[in-house]
Amino acid sequence: MKSPWQGTIVGIWYDTHPHWVVDYGCYAVTLRCRGSLPVSTRKQLLEIGRTLRTIEPASPQAEALRRRHFRILENTLDAGQGPLPFTGPAAAEMHQWIAGYNHENLTFAHWVIMPNHLHLLTSPRAFEDTEGFQTTWRRFKGRSSRFVNQVIDRNGPLWQDSLYDRWVRDEAEYKRWIDYIRKNPVRARLATEPAGYAYLR
Repeated sequence: MKSPWQGTIVGIWYDTHPHWVVDYGCYAVTLRCRGSLPVSTRKQLLEIGRTLRTIEPASPQAEALRRRHFRILENTLDAGQGPLPFTGPAAAEMHQWIAGYNHENLTFAHWVIMPNHLHLLTSPRAFEDTEGFQTTWRRFKGRSSRFVNQVIDRNGPLWQDSLYDRWVRDEAEYKRWIDYIRKNPVRARLATEPAGYAYLR
């Protein structure tokens, strides 16, 4: 079986940041609820995205900007602004739903459900092109939005149009993402230790 750490890039597409797509690999993905970022933060992220379009994607400068993008995103999301649909029964229902998700060969090895966002670490997944990547995630967002809307009796789109994703380059980075996911509820002061937070795996 092919190693997920030896993927070949099949394309890069852009919105707020570059999305690298490989023929076979794992991805760390953050989805956030609509309205979870203030206008000032959205402007910061868009400006970083515009700069990233003008520089070499594999350069140290681009890597530093991607890290800055993620830090800004995470610090704001963990402050718990805007709608917070994943509290109480909705978080428990979503936890079970993600555990059983398997459409278009997209499954998840690890995740955490935060009040206004999700962190997902995929199992290895093959993509032929960037269009397939976008379609797979668009369908995941649509299915999950419909599920959550039923659970909490709401209407309309749940997720922000864009998503943050990171192609995981090697096993050491994969382990760092697992550690990040486990510690996220503690950093956000939702638990004193990972074992005390029910909505992670």
